[in-house]
Parts: sequence; C-alpha cells; structure tokens
Amino acid sequence: MLPAAAPRSARGFTLVELLVVVAIIATLTGLLLPAVQAARAAGRRSQCANNIRQVSLGIITYADAHRGRFPSRTHTASEAEHLHWIEQLAPFVESVDSIRRCPDDLLGDLRMRGLPGSGEDYADPLHPDPAKRFTPQTSYIANGYLSFADNLSGSKGINNLNKVPARSKTVMLFEKFSNPAGLSSQALQLAELRSSHFDHTHSPEWFRWYPSRKDRVLRDISAEIELVRHGQGSHFAYADGHVRIVTESEIGQWVEEGFDFAAPAQ
Repeated sequence: MLPAAAPRSARGFTLVELLVVVAIIATLTGLLLPAVQAARAAGRRSQCANNIRQVSLGIITYADAHRGRFPSRTHTASEAEHLHWIEQLAPFVESVDSIRRCPDDLLGDLRMRGLPGSGEDYADPLHPDPAKRFTPQTSYIANGYLSFADNLSGSKGINNLNKVPARSKTVMLFEKFSNPAGLSSQALQLAELRSSHFDHTHSPEWFRWYPSRKDRVLRDISAEIELVRHGQGSHFAYADGHVRIVTESEIGQWVEEGFDFAAPAQ
C-alpha cells in the first residue's frame, strides 16, 4: 500500500504579486478618477444652466404679470429698498431658494447664508433691526442695460420686457464673478454682501474705454461676470428664456471687435 501524500501547504501571494496588484489598482483608479471628476463637473454645469434658466423664466413671468416691467433693482427700487429682484421672483418660482445658486459658485454659501453673527449690517440674519438682516443673494447678475428705468435722464437702459426689440439676442442674466480671495478674507466677504450694486452689472459703461484701452474693457467685464466658471466659459441667459455657454475666447473676440454684446440687440 502506497503511503498517503503529505498535504500541500497553502501558497500565499509573494511580495512581487502584491505589488503588481497594487499597481493595477492604482492604474485603474488613475484612469477612472478623471472620468468621475468630468462627470461631476458636467452635472454641476447642467444644474447651473437649469438654475439660471429657471431664474430667467421667473423674470419673464414676473414681467408678464406686471405689464412688461422688470422687477426693481438697486437703481429702480423705492418702495422695497431691501427687496432686490431675486426676492421679488419668489412667487413666480415657487419660492425655490436652490435655484439662486450655481453649484460651481465659489461664494455660493456666502451669498445664500451671509456671515451669521458678524454683527455687520446686512450680514446677520438675527439682527434685531429687520432692515439690517441679511437677505439671501444669488449667483446670477442682471444685465445693467435691463436694470435702469428707461425714463431716467441719460439712461441707456430698458426696464420693460415688452420694449426689448430682439429677446433671443439680448442677454438678461450673467453668472456673477466670484473673487477666489473672498474665500479667506472676511473683509472681502463683507464688501461683497454690502455692495450697493450686487444685483446688476455696469455693462452700459464697459466699452467706454474702446478702442484705446481694450485691456481695460476686458478687465471691467471680468470684474463683474464670470468668464471661465465652467471650463472655458460661463452661462448667459437671454430675454426669451434660452441659455447658452459663452466662452472666454468669444468675449475676447467681441472686445477686440468693439461689439457691445450686453446691449439690447436691434
């Protein structure tokens, strides 16, 4: 009778094999991570486009209910000094606060929450004086050409949607510029919250430096609206309700050509 064979001992992974497995996992992670990040960025970009579209449609609905008149801005508000245009849209967008904010807005939290407990005017939602409580702002900013009453002396603006000659070619909202330095500076955060012109651009003045100072034109534009929030561009919402990404290179070309892209199209 043959003797029974001795049982084989279980063979474990060698160090080399473990290193190979780790290398494979690291390679796969490296390949998948950019795709995951790109998918997330696309999702945020899509959400931002949807939000600015909903806000612009709210403005259009508001205007339709007020004989074409746009909601008041800081230059047209009299009876509601502390009620800016985004607040006036609440009944027309079902009071949905989330659409105020672009997911990629660096200062989105600040604009939605302020600086609770700071004790500064317009920055403390618990301030005993209601007029000094913080009112949530927005990631989007109105085109200055559509922010001034058209009966004001010397005004270049239009304050009635029915007077906009070509809605599909007239920008109504931009994405508001966010200074990255504001993330770490309370002084800049307070300046942002307390600005008297937080709700509209000064677009009627952008091209006053053209053609002698094209660099100044671009600097003034980029100080008020985002140029590259989503990759190579940012969203523009038009007066007919449609939204599109406008690239930084497009804006640069318009500045080079002297094309005042914010002016109501004829």
